[in-house]
Amino acid sequence: MFDEGDLGRGFLSVARRGWFAKGAVALALIGVASLLMLAPFGGGTTTQAACSTGIPGQGGDPNPNGPLRETQIGWAKLIDSVAVKRGLPGKATLVALMTALVESDLQNLTYGDSDSVGLFQQRPSAGWGTADQITKTPEYAINAFFGGKGPPSPPGLVDINGWPSMALGDAAQAVQVSAFPDRYAQRESEARDIAAAAGIDLTRAGNPYAGRADAPQGGSVVDGVQDDNCDQSGGLTAGKPVNGVWPEQTATIKDPTGTGGLVTPRTAAWVAEARKNLGALSMSCWDAHAWNPTSDHPRGKACDVMVGADARKSPPARTRGDQIANWAVKTAGQTGVHYVIWYGKIWSARRGTWIPYNGGGVYNPTDATGGHFDHVHVSLY
Repeated sequence: MFDEGDLGRGFLSVARRGWFAKGAVALALIGVASLLMLAPFGGGTTTQAACSTGIPGQGGDPNPNGPLRETQIGWAKLIDSVAVKRGLPGKATLVALMTALVESDLQNLTYGDSDSVGLFQQRPSAGWGTADQITKTPEYAINAFFGGKGPPSPPGLVDINGWPSMALGDAAQAVQVSAFPDRYAQRESEARDIAAAAGIDLTRAGNPYAGRADAPQGGSVVDGVQDDNCDQSGGLTAGKPVNGVWPEQTATIKDPTGTGGLVTPRTAAWVAEARKNLGALSMSCWDAHAWNPTSDHPRGKACDVMVGADARKSPPARTRGDQIANWAVKTAGQTGVHYVIWYGKIWSARRGTWIPYNGGGVYNPTDATGGHFDHVHVSLY
């Protein structure tokens, strides 16, 4: 498929530091184990961690039941009622729920870091209003998060140009300006569960800039599910840039997907890992691609993983494709993934984020195949 022109190889930077003797021994053992793990892929890399560790309330924690969950559902309903009243899309509600889960575990707290209070841990000293306004009038706090022409002064969601096309976690971070920006995307799955329990329609269309006097032109109405860029439960993991050196390889191994062509050792190793981690896959790697000779397929450096249907019309296909794409991104630092194309978007190791895919001048991005809505394309270095 399309080989993104601006993708370049990263270079591994090594920082030299002094270690105590015991630490050096431990690190040496870890390094040997890492080299053994990476050997089949023909290279070694360092990746930037996608998530900060050791932070309470991260995604993946057990979901609460009982009174806490009931409280969360109640606040979710209030947040959505404000969004509906303003005419905002369901996607705005989802961003707000993800944000409140990180900031307060979706509770109206009267305490927090420094002077932070409320559902979104808004700070009076930062101009979000008084502590009483934020905590005793939660509708005020919710409207403040959404933003618009009224007070307070910090920009809210609708004040962020282009927020509907951002990853959900990035949209939340644009409002919150947190020291831990990666935490928001981790709570998407829980936010969706709470929304479902609250009877909230996250696919609701609406005006993403409702309540803003100087809204940008274009895209006045969005569907709440068209631009998911989030975690594995219902969208795409943003990932992080991957730095590394991947030696050039030639296609010398018979394609394990049965095309009859040859693939690189790195591609063959990726196929084996994908099958081990993702189960049965309908996959094809080598292809002549006569209509696009610059593709990675005839060079044995790419694979297409089919999801069985146009994911725009099949939720199971969308879920499966998200799972495959997210795994490819998450493991790129170990497997040598160069870029991934799925569901109208492309992720590159150098950039580390998903952006809209335009077809590269070769494919029709609105077509099920051209836009990669029926398969995940993975290219390797």
